[in-house]
Amino acid sequence: MDRRIFLKGVGFFSVTALAGSLVGCKHEKTSLGKTPIVALGGPKGELAFFPDRLRIQPGQTVTFVLQSGGHSATAYHPKNNNRYQTRIPEGTEPWDTDLLVEKGTHFSWAFQTEGVYNYFCRPHESIGMVGVIVVGRALDGPGLSPPQTELPPLAQQKLKELISWAKGP
Repeated sequence: MDRRIFLKGVGFFSVTALAGSLVGCKHEKTSLGKTPIVALGGPKGELAFFPDRLRIQPGQTVTFVLQSGGHSATAYHPKNNNRYQTRIPEGTEPWDTDLLVEKGTHFSWAFQTEGVYNYFCRPHESIGMVGVIVVGRALDGPGLSPPQTELPPLAQQKLKELISWAKGP
């Protein structure tokens, strides 16, 4: 066997193996044929969304499922909490799961409008339990604007990280 052909083959399989091992490393999940799921809380009682960032296509439905504790997934919008400005695309309806307390309870929401949606857990926002969903392209809008100063400091910090991720490739 020619040495160059052998080395090309080894290189191809090495790159393929590396790419395969990196699948799933990101915090996001995307699936066109399936309903993406966001777990509220973790199996060990973690106070976070899993994943806390998600990219989907317009028209896809996301299902929020309670994993542990008592949580909500609530869009940043005045209809859900009058002290906050909207952090979802303008003209879209906000969602709110209300407080879920029984493990396995779920809530589904269809995201029709392209853009960036920021959301939080009502009882745990102050410790930074926030998330972001990018529907289609990350268009300029409320979901990409800097977090308002009236938000809890840990929520502001986490939103800055999520906004930076949303603006990425």
